Amino acid sequence: MTVDWDDYAARYDGVFLKDPVYTDTLDVITKQVPENGEIQMLDLGCGTGNITYQLSRKYPGYFYTGVDPSENMRNIFQERFTGNPRIKVEDGNALEIPLGDGSVDCIVSNLALHHVKPPQRPRCAKEVARAMRRGGRLVYADRFVSFDGPPDTPEKCKEIIDIFSGWAKFCLDKGAFEKAVRILEQLPFDLTEDGEYPTSVDVWIKLLSAAGFEDFSIVPVQPEEFGIRVICCTLA
Repeated sequence: MTVDWDDYAARYDGVFLKDPVYTDTLDVITKQVPENGEIQMLDLGCGTGNITYQLSRKYPGYFYTGVDPSENMRNIFQERFTGNPRIKVEDGNALEIPLGDGSVDCIVSNLALHHVKPPQRPRCAKEVARAMRRGGRLVYADRFVSFDGPPDTPEKCKEIIDIFSGWAKFCLDKGAFEKAVRILEQLPFDLTEDGEYPTSVDVWIKLLSAAGFEDFSIVPVQPEEFGIRVICCTLA
């Protein structure tokens, strides 16, 4: 089984924040969030709260709800924002968002939805749409591949291997040794689809379109060959 996020929570920031690809992804996400009064934000798969932290510094007047299935991740998130009445965290996941219909103006998510099993993706897209008001914005960042198909699809496997090996070497060059090790440890789980379900941008665009989203734009994170993309769209 892939990483236990409850066990990994205490190490997460010390590992991931040393990776320039990860921190640049946070910057790209932040730039795609609209500036528009006191809006309600949802950080879906919030982890320790890195996106919420960055957004709340830029937009201190917004209201933020973090949602994550990991208790230890939520505990770190809650401690991080103790005393800020505009920021809260809830137990939940992308298939069961603990918020009312049309209750948020913008949803951000980073490196979370690739954990959703392929048969559950349509339900996930509909659940995201359910929680968002009409005209609301989704900013979804994740790692993607060009090929979709079963785990043993040769082209898909080769691309995953190329991405992970290149990304690990990049992290070593940037002094992020632990992140390089983490990437290589994760490789077998992506190849066999054990808790990690890599797919293409087109698959998610099709699912989100069916759920009512439109006006899609795709923003790549550098270096582009590592497959990090930010999908931005609006609920019709």
